Amino acid sequence: MYRLSKESFRELLSIIQGDLDRLDNRGRPLPAPYQLLLALHFYCTGSYQKEVGEQHGLEVSQPTVCRTIHRVSEALARRYGQFVVFPSTTQAPEIHERFYEVAQFPNVIGAIDCIHMRISNPGGTMAEQCRNSKGWYSINCQVVVGPNLRILTAIVRWGGSVPDWLIYDNSRLRRVLEQGEYGHLVGDAAYQCQRYLLTPVPCPSTHAERSYNRAHASTRRRARQAFGMIRRRFQCTARELRSNPKTSCAVILSCFALHNFVLQRQGPQEDAEAFYAPDDVPQDRFSGECDPEGESYRQHIIHEWFSSDAPEEVYQEERLGESRE
Repeated sequence: MYRLSKESFRELLSIIQGDLDRLDNRGRPLPAPYQLLLALHFYCTGSYQKEVGEQHGLEVSQPTVCRTIHRVSEALARRYGQFVVFPSTTQAPEIHERFYEVAQFPNVIGAIDCIHMRISNPGGTMAEQCRNSKGWYSINCQVVVGPNLRILTAIVRWGGSVPDWLIYDNSRLRRVLEQGEYGHLVGDAAYQCQRYLLTPVPCPSTHAERSYNRAHASTRRRARQAFGMIRRRFQCTARELRSNPKTSCAVILSCFALHNFVLQRQGPQEDAEAFYAPDDVPQDRFSGECDPEGESYRQHIIHEWFSSDAPEEVYQEERLGESRE
């Protein structure tokens, strides 16, 4: 039933039913189960059409469908914290271990990345805030993903013109990590390399640096796999959201919450690699000043974890590869 088992549907309904049963100035709304069905159909197909209701034997107008999607999305967004929970410090070592199993990259608490969700032109002063580097309108969503593809935390409120690094620098997440109790994130070159957010070496020149970059890329890939899974499962996130920015953010948060809900209740897809989503709005490399502490810590990680002697044939293979480029 729209990616949910019947048991999962009933459990999800019980979480938000109180909001959906409330009276409003239009009288009693549709029964809560039908409201959730309408919203799930939209999330999974991206269709706003009133045929959604007709498929379930309901005679509903187009405005009713839109109001219902808004109502359910607001209800799920209000309870977002029940679905997306950042780990405690006592849970951090287990996450480090799970990430280490991916590519032997140490002390990783999460893979951070941003994904642009397309929206219609909001007009007014919001238009330029939401216009991204590709020229279309979007919400730039920062997401941290765990080793099992669950979302650990997300920020969904910045327009598409805002660069990835600025979202992170203004986040509570950065302040939490800087307390030093969680380990570090791995992120791409759109971020500044910091003590608690490690990025790739820009121009690797040694075997150790190349080994670091390979392990870093494999670990960071978890974020893009989660994005691909979300876009495949909730196809509204792969299409243009034709609502105001506030409602669009509620829809996105709802899909993030449901992603975690489905993973927890029904487990991950067997082939996560098949869901990899390339970046549709490539970010420029971070071009600000370097953080000496971050650069120093990255070199420490490279020296301690990736500088072990490699067989001579590895060096020869790398040199041959470089000579071909």
